[in-house]
Amino acid sequence: MTHTPIKMTFFSQLHPVALTLYFTELIVCLLLFNHVAVAVAEFIALTITATYYLGGRKTARQLKYAVSFLLMILFFNTLLNQKFPPILWHFKWGILTFKFSYPAFLYGIAMAIALIAMLFVSSVLNAVLTPSKLIYVFSPIAPRLAVLVTISFTLVTSFTDRLKRILRLQKTRNVDVVNGSLKTRTQKTLHIFEILLQDALSSTMETANLMDARGFGVAKRTHYRSYHWQFSDLLFITIATVMLVATIGVRILSMGTSRSVANFTTIFTSGDTWPIVVTALLFLLPLISEGVYRSCKN
Repeated sequence: MTHTPIKMTFFSQLHPVALTLYFTELIVCLLLFNHVAVAVAEFIALTITATYYLGGRKTARQLKYAVSFLLMILFFNTLLNQKFPPILWHFKWGILTFKFSYPAFLYGIAMAIALIAMLFVSSVLNAVLTPSKLIYVFSPIAPRLAVLVTISFTLVTSFTDRLKRILRLQKTRNVDVVNGSLKTRTQKTLHIFEILLQDALSSTMETANLMDARGFGVAKRTHYRSYHWQFSDLLFITIATVMLVATIGVRILSMGTSRSVANFTTIFTSGDTWPIVVTALLFLLPLISEGVYRSCKN
């Protein structure tokens, strides 16, 4: 199966304001519920969406790092919440006592999955909302913030690309930061970061000079593309907003959420059904829109 370039997708061609509002709604939705079943449903829907837009290889790489993040949150959550029954395992060594609480374990899973889902949202946002779109969205409100956000997004991507390029170049000189003793790897890593720091400083000075020459702020920047609202943009964001309102209504009815760690005794409850349905539809809305767009286009 051939991966469709993200710039050719319907989701990427939406109006920048519609995209910004949609990603804001996703983040709000992730903060509304804390049950395990709802968090898992949100994560699965986001993984499917990220796989379509970012590619399977990049999504799998992010999932690999997400596992270590999940284990770390589970460890600290079960360590800090030991008083909630039922206790699955009890360990005592001298004056130290550790109780493995089942509610703390479930709460840690829900918390970790929600945070990982936010990272996936950020990845898709970074791929879809290009710097020019970010400037278009934020420049009428806060021009300096628009430039700052754009530079931040650009620097993160540039830093990652340069790090990969330097690591490949260093391997040709038999400088491998993976193998060897801890002291050797630390020295090699510090040397690479020294190179990156020098490169970053020179790039920063060059960027500052260019911005000074063109006039700081977006008012004097050249816009190569103007964005116009289409019916599809309005329809997409209207459907997404209706789904968010429905999600908030479900949350007001106390479905899919618990106020105390002690209440996390089951993975799925009958009150989780509607939150799962509504959130899954909201997170899969870009893919549903892609299908409708392609069927209408053909």
